[in-house]
Amino acid sequence: MAIRKSMEERVCVEGNRSIWLEKVKNALEIAGFKNLSHDSTLFQIKGDYRKMTVYGDILVTLLPFGNNENQTELNIKSTANVDNIYALFKSPNKSIINALKSAL
Repeated sequence: MAIRKSMEERVCVEGNRSIWLEKVKNALEIAGFKNLSHDSTLFQIKGDYRKMTVYGDILVTLLPFGNNENQTELNIKSTANVDNIYALFKSPNKSIINALKSAL
């Protein structure tokens, strides 16, 4: 059984949650995430990330930021295997989150 660790990051963006739900979904597809599933009611998107040295998954939850409907908070949670030699040199969780952020 693999040893897994999680990392969370929050990003505030301009725009409505329903617009960002589609943007995040498209960005995950572009970044190479597989097995994407989304819940429009909870405003959540899940996906698996399988690259040569990084195995993990991501959960993005879109929350309203404050009382403003035009601002959205992206709560990005990455969970990855950290029991390989490559994890000593580069954080697999940061790699997963950066893959999403670079696609956005």
